[in-house]
Amino acid sequence: MKTNFSFKFLIIIVLASLFSCSSEDGADGTNGTDGTDGTDGLNSLISTVIEQPGTNCSNGGFKIEAGLDTNANGQLDANEVDTSEFLCNGDNSNLSYSSYVSLISQSGTDDPQSDIVENSLGLTIDWTRDAPGQYVGTLDNPVIIGKTVIFFTTPTTHTGVRGELIGDNQVRIELQNGINVFADNFSNLSFELREYE
Repeated sequence: MKTNFSFKFLIIIVLASLFSCSSEDGADGTNGTDGTDGTDGLNSLISTVIEQPGTNCSNGGFKIEAGLDTNANGQLDANEVDTSEFLCNGDNSNLSYSSYVSLISQSGTDDPQSDIVENSLGLTIDWTRDAPGQYVGTLDNPVIIGKTVIFFTTPTTHTGVRGELIGDNQVRIELQNGINVFADNFSNLSFELREYE
């Protein structure tokens, strides 16, 4: 009796496993429909201008403005400025320096030209156009890199300027009109090379 029951039980389990397992996959469900694309976001822009000595900065400095380019013209217009901050020069009464100050202009594929405003460093800077929006100024006398800083403003025709000393007798400036979009044609970019004693 015992053997007969175990054998019947084993047959039931084998039959159940054969009918309950299938090697075929079930049908895939249907994919949902894609949503509609959103609209592109607005670009954030930053503008830097020289702040003359006065109420906002007793020793002068820079005014930094930021906002969204709501009209998508690549420039930070006055009505697009959301915030502004002042980066003021410290009290430099105990630090003496000599400087070279000029207004730089450039058009087409020409090399930039300078109108010198002040030159207590006694320098001559020869500007050449490296590529669109990228320029190298070669100094006729070297400066001490660890004691020299450069200041510049962004022309109203552009969205940003980057500058750096690339040696003791060369400086590079790059003008942008959009994010990493270098562009020529500007006027009266204020440029200062200041060497502290």
